[in-house]
Amino acid sequence: MTKVQEKQTLRRKEIIEKIVPLLEEKSFEEISVEDICRAADISVGSFYHYFEKKSDILVGLFSRIDSYMEEHAYPLMKKRDEAENIRIFAREWLKYIEGTGLEHSRLISSIDATDLTLSGDERSSAKKLAECFARGQRLGTIDDSHPAAEASSLFMIALRGIALDWTRRNASYSLTERGDIYIDYLLKALRPAR
Repeated sequence: MTKVQEKQTLRRKEIIEKIVPLLEEKSFEEISVEDICRAADISVGSFYHYFEKKSDILVGLFSRIDSYMEEHAYPLMKKRDEAENIRIFAREWLKYIEGTGLEHSRLISSIDATDLTLSGDERSSAKKLAECFARGQRLGTIDDSHPAAEASSLFMIALRGIALDWTRRNASYSLTERGDIYIDYLLKALRPAR
């Protein structure tokens, strides 16, 4: 990544950080580009320099998840058993969703999932999870009937489904506690048949 791209990525993150408090006051649909610009202290022209459209802000929210995972999950993912690393990944991902609250979770659940950043690079979370699946398949601890990238994508669909259920039930239960039960079930399904 060039220095210009790094500066643009950093500035996008700063703008996205400024919108998060607005989400506590209004739904994303009610927030205008002008509201975002006021919160970020930028002009409308500057906004469109960094984002093609307002919905790109939502895609940018995924970068917050990636940053959280890099800081909290990846350092813990040092187990020899890749299924355990996948468990850590899933638990920390659900912990992030629960910790950011219901409105944030509704937003994340409502937008198209992507494995790419706004600059077109592969998201670190997608990459890290696929690496765990690939290593587990090489070691014979993860079922290899599907390519690692496809298996990790399916696993993320399941995690998003768990988070979506929590969101639709208005956070009426602990996402991380219930998530542990679902993760155990998913990990059993990932083990190779004997």
